Amino acid sequence: MRRARAALLAVLGSALIAPAANAAAPTPPLTLLRQARNDLRGMSGGGAAAYRKLGAATARTLWIGESEAVAPPAGRAVFADSRTALLDLEPLLNSHRPPAAITAAESFILTADRRLAEGAIREATGGAGGLLARARGMVLSGDRWAATSRVDLAAEQYGRAWGDAFSALTPLAVTSAENVSATALATAAENALAADRVAFSTVRPVQNQPPLTKLGLPEVLVVAPDGCAACELESWSLVEALSQFGVFSNLALSQSVVTRHPIVRGITFQNAGYGSPYVSFGIAAPSGKVPRPLPFVDVANKYAGTGSPASLSATGGLLWTKLAGSLARPKTAAGQAIDGTAELLTAEICDATAGIPAEVCGTAAVQAYQKRLPPASP
Repeated sequence: MRRARAALLAVLGSALIAPAANAAAPTPPLTLLRQARNDLRGMSGGGAAAYRKLGAATARTLWIGESEAVAPPAGRAVFADSRTALLDLEPLLNSHRPPAAITAAESFILTADRRLAEGAIREATGGAGGLLARARGMVLSGDRWAATSRVDLAAEQYGRAWGDAFSALTPLAVTSAENVSATALATAAENALAADRVAFSTVRPVQNQPPLTKLGLPEVLVVAPDGCAACELESWSLVEALSQFGVFSNLALSQSVVTRHPIVRGITFQNAGYGSPYVSFGIAAPSGKVPRPLPFVDVANKYAGTGSPASLSATGGLLWTKLAGSLARPKTAAGQAIDGTAELLTAEICDATAGIPAEVCGTAAVQAYQKRLPPASP
């Protein structure tokens, strides 16, 4: 038993030093979990139960590629199922001579969970320092539990570290989208016009409908279900545009359906709030009255946008932080596509608010986009 634990600690130790010690990339977490599952194939009892749980943990819908689980809350299932698999294996590991396949599976599972946590921490670098410090502490705590043979608690700590890293990553990405400088936004939008990166044909005037309002304000009503790639792309632009008129709360990260490519990382509005003195914001579920292409954005029943005005290829599979960072880089394809769409939305909203606030609606970039809009109905 001690030899098995020593081997486990050696594997975890190599996970710490492998990236710096050699050029070969470490085995990705999803591959490790699949290796663990293969080692348990054909076993009975606890081995069979762990095999089933690892099947759930490696479900394709829970993974963005081989090294990254989907955003919370769904991604938490990877850690919950792998921890349950470890608990199923524990009686076998505590036997006098645990099978080598069992000890190998345990090492693969713990290393996979640890690498998932470490990957999330790396992506969140620059985010909330306290949360990242706690996440790193959780990883070390997991290592200590692994050293004392409480592998289930080790997996739990790695899962908590992953969750804390996402809690640090979320405001890092969201705040970037909410606070793009006026200069960067305008420059990227102008570049997008020059490069023809925004499809104005996706917007049409709404005919013969009463004004769409909420709480006495013109309403921006969005149908953009999570998982839709074009919806995830436009979510960045919606946050950018609406943040010029008000303030969001409780935004979270999401991504398009991982079984279809390209996978686009975005922002979900499912539990979000929004406040503004100029405009209101609402989310609606798809219905038979909504055109099939999504997202669908209705701006006060003056304009309706169907589908994303920007190409999905502009995202290039970028991570959340990379996408958020591109918004302040007017020369990037992603920055131009997202910022250009944001200014298109801003131009529509300014039409609905009669040009207020002037510091937003009076900019040269917004007015240039307004000139490209189809004439709105009275």
